[in-house]
Formats: sequence, structure tokens, C-alpha cells
Amino acid sequence: MNNILTTPDPVTTHWDCPECGGTGTLSPEICPVCLGAKYIDLATITKWMLDFMESRGCDRAEIDRLRTESPDPLTLTFCLEVCIALK
Repeated sequence: MNNILTTPDPVTTHWDCPECGGTGTLSPEICPVCLGAKYIDLATITKWMLDFMESRGCDRAEIDRLRTESPDPLTLTFCLEVCIALK
């Protein structure tokens, strides 16, 4: 018997929506980020994190550079933590 995982790792295929926490709703309304799907894809999480960094006052030039490079969300998480630590 082979115990090799045949389905993709869920962390690389979808992420719980950071806006609604994977519930699909914000208060009584549908979440505007995931539109009630409860999870979002890699491109959407990257956009959300860059927008979040911008809302926290991180350097606009750095954010624009990250937008063109399309880094993975784990790299963006590190960048966000550094940005907030420097504030």
C-alpha cells in the first residue's frame, strides 16, 4: 500500500480569506474579498496583502516594486512584519 499524498497541499492551492477569516461573511453581509467563497487563490491573497501593507503606511515605492515582482504570500508576510516593526 502506498501512503503518498495524491491531492495538492491546500496551503498552496487556496488560502482562508484574511478579511472574513474563512467564514464567507462580514457581519450579516457577504465578504467583499472572497465573495462568500471562504477562501481565495494565490493572486488574490497577494493583492490583499499588498493593499493591507499600503493601508498600514508601508513605503509606496517598495509596495509598487513588490507588485511587479509578484512574490509569494509568505515573503509578503515577512515584508509586512518588517514594515510594521520599522514604524
